[in-house]
Amino acid sequence: MSAQLVFSNKKLAVGLIAIAIIFVGYLALDMVSGSDVTVSATVSTSVSCNTDITETAFGTLSVSSITTATTDASTTMSCNYAAGCTLTIQDSGSGSNPGLWNSANSYLIASADATLAVGVEGYGIQVSAAPAGYGDTLTLSTTYDKTGNVVGGLLRTATTLASTDSPTSGRTAKVVHKASISGLTTAGTYADTITYGCTGN
Repeated sequence: MSAQLVFSNKKLAVGLIAIAIIFVGYLALDMVSGSDVTVSATVSTSVSCNTDITETAFGTLSVSSITTATTDASTTMSCNYAAGCTLTIQDSGSGSNPGLWNSANSYLIASADATLAVGVEGYGIQVSAAPAGYGDTLTLSTTYDKTGNVVGGLLRTATTLASTDSPTSGRTAKVVHKASISGLTTAGTYADTITYGCTGN
């Protein structure tokens, strides 16, 4: 009787332990179950450029000197395109050819890649990069990245002045305008319009 009771108590103990193990396992499974939450967002692409002047002037050109315009044109560009952005320039010239145009006398001081010389007609620009801004730095066009009296010629179609390969903010390209004339350059008033634009790459 006593031995049988002890045996029964052992079976009860084993049963209780088994139930406890199953219950703990159930709780463990319940604790690790759950749901996933997906978080999403969109960032719109943007590009902007701003030129700090609307006009500049050479004053009176002289056959005995190479003249630099009184005010440089600085254009600041920002963008968040993964492949960066491009700053372009486009010249109006005579409407068919780039350069300084004397509409009254239908005469053009043509713009072309050149080393300007005293007494020889020529007109073009140079570009340099200012240190301000952050993000990717400007890669300047080799056509316009010149010094001294070497200039790049303007074009009637939009052409690259500077660019980046990744997002950038507040990077500035400064353009210097230079011109020279000869003794045969027709007298009169000359003008030109250069249009700056920027696009995402």
